[in-house]
Amino acid sequence: MPFTSLRLTMPKPTRIVSFGVLCLFALAPVLLAACGGSSNASSKHVLTAICSVGGSYTEDMSPFSPNVNCGVEGLLYENLEYVNGVTGQETPMLATGHTLSPDNKTLTFTIRQGVTWSDGKPFSASDVAFTFNLLKQYPDADAQGLWGFLQSVTATDATTVTMLFKTPAPTEVPFIEGTYIVPQHLWANVGDPAKYINPSPVGTGPMTLASFSPQLIKYVKNQHYWQASKVQVDELDYPVVNSNDTALLKMASGQADWTGIFDPAVQSAFVSKDPAHNFSEPVPVVPVQIIPNLTDPLLSQLPVRQAISAALDRHAMSVSGEAGFEQPASPTGLMPGQEKYLDPKYNGTLPSFPAASASAADTILKNAGFTKGSDGIYVDKQGRKLSFSVTVPGDYSDYVADLGIAQQNLQAAGIGLTLNKVSDTAFRTDRATGHFQLLMSGGFFGPTPYYYLEPLLHSTHIGGANGTDWSQWKDAKTDQLLNDYASTSDPTRQQNDIMQLTDIMVNELPVIPVLDAVQFFEYTTVHWVGWPTPQNLYAVGSAYSLPAGDNEQVILHLTPA
Repeated sequence: MPFTSLRLTMPKPTRIVSFGVLCLFALAPVLLAACGGSSNASSKHVLTAICSVGGSYTEDMSPFSPNVNCGVEGLLYENLEYVNGVTGQETPMLATGHTLSPDNKTLTFTIRQGVTWSDGKPFSASDVAFTFNLLKQYPDADAQGLWGFLQSVTATDATTVTMLFKTPAPTEVPFIEGTYIVPQHLWANVGDPAKYINPSPVGTGPMTLASFSPQLIKYVKNQHYWQASKVQVDELDYPVVNSNDTALLKMASGQADWTGIFDPAVQSAFVSKDPAHNFSEPVPVVPVQIIPNLTDPLLSQLPVRQAISAALDRHAMSVSGEAGFEQPASPTGLMPGQEKYLDPKYNGTLPSFPAASASAADTILKNAGFTKGSDGIYVDKQGRKLSFSVTVPGDYSDYVADLGIAQQNLQAAGIGLTLNKVSDTAFRTDRATGHFQLLMSGGFFGPTPYYYLEPLLHSTHIGGANGTDWSQWKDAKTDQLLNDYASTSDPTRQQNDIMQLTDIMVNELPVIPVLDAVQFFEYTTVHWVGWPTPQNLYAVGSAYSLPAGDNEQVILHLTPA
C-alpha cells in the first residue's frame, strides 16, 4: 500500500485492513486522561495513532522486515533524504544533500555531522556504507533491488558516501534516498536483517521504543535526536483496535488523534461530531485500474478494451462504491498535480473519461465486427462470447461494490461479467501468475508518473513472483520510452517521455483506469495541530506505515494545540 521506497503501493494502498496486509502503503482500554495529547500530572504530551485494525502486533522492529511494525520506518530509523511521493519534494535527513555525476553513474551523498544513535554512539558515513553493503550480503532484505543497479558503496571519509552504478540509473536515486540506515556497531552480527526481530532497536529517529505488546506499541521521545527541538511529542502510542467502527469511535471521543481508514461512516461518525476540529483529508496518489489479461484472445483486442471502458460508470463507482472518497481517474493515468506531464493538446487540464455509454460500447463492438447473440451478449466471428470473470479480494467491500456497478454497466452493453471473489493471498498469487481474465488493482506511485507507469507497463516485469506488468503488456515503444526516461536526468527529456507514454495509455488501454485511489487520513486538532493539509502537503498524512518516512515528517511538524 504505500510509496517510498516508491515501489510501493500494492493491491489496495488505501485502507487499513488486518495488520500485516498493508499497513503498507493498533485496543487495550486506555484512559482518556492519558490519550490524545491530554496532559497528565507531569504535563506529558501524548499522541495516539491507530494504524492497525483487528489482529495483533508481532514483534518485528527491523526496517527491512516485510512485516515491519508501525513507527519503525522514520520514527526509529531514518533515511538519507525524505522524498514526498506525491509532490516529489526532497527533505535532507541523514544526508544533507547529494550529487549525481553527468554520466549518471556516480552518486555522492554528503552525510550529516553531529548525529548520534539513540544509545549515544556517534553516527557516520561508515554506518551508511555498512547498511547498503548489508543489503548486498542479504538480497532478501534488499526489497527495492538496489544491488541490481549498484556496483559499489563506500564511505570515502567520515561525511561522504560514494555509490557507483553498473549503468546510468538516475531513477534509482529516490529508492536509495529512502533506504533506512542501521548502526554498524549493533548490526554487524545480526545475520539476515529481514529476519532479525530487533527487540531493542537503536536508531537516529525522533522516537525510541518504550514498550511492545501484541496490543500496544509505545514510543517515547529520543533525547539524543539531532532535531530534538522540533519534537513536541513526548509519547506516541499505537494501540490495536478491533474494527474501523471502533477506530472512529476512539477518534470522535478524543481517545485517539490520528488514523487512516476507509469507512463510509467517516463523515457521520467522526467529522460531523466536531467539524471545527475533526478532519478527513484522503490524498489521491495513484489510479485504480481494471487489468485485462492481454494473453486472452478477446481482451487482447483493442476494441474490446475500449468497449469495456466506454461502458463503465466511474461516477457511480466513486459515489456509491467509494462513498465519494475516490474520484474518477483520467485516461492518461496522471493524477491531479501532474499536469506538467500533459501533452499540450490537453491545454493543461487532465482529460476525463466520457460519461458511461452502453450505446458507445455497442458502436465500438459492431464496428469491430462483433454481433450480439440471442442472450444479449456479443460474440466474435468464431462465436466466442464477450463474457469475462473479474478477480477481486472478497474482503475489499468497496472494490466488490465497484465491480457490481461494472457488472450492470457491461451487461447493458452486451458484455458479460462475473465476480471471482478470492482471499487476499489468492488474489496476489493470481495476479502475479496471470491466472485471471480481468482484475481490479491499485498500482505503485512515486515522485513522478514514471514510478506508476514503469512497473505496470515495462515488459521486463512480466511474470515471476515479483512481476508487476500484470496485464502482460509488451510493446517496444513503451519499453523504449521507459528506458529513455531511466537513462537520463534531463527533466525536459523525461517530460517528453511521459507525454508519449500517457498517449499510449489513452489510445491503447494497456490497463483501464477507473478511480484515483487515495491514502486515507483522519485527524483531530483538539490536541495537536500542524497536520499536513491539501494546501500544505509536506507529507502523506496516513497513520499506517509508509515506507518513505512520511510519519516522521508529521511528527516533526506537530505541536500541542
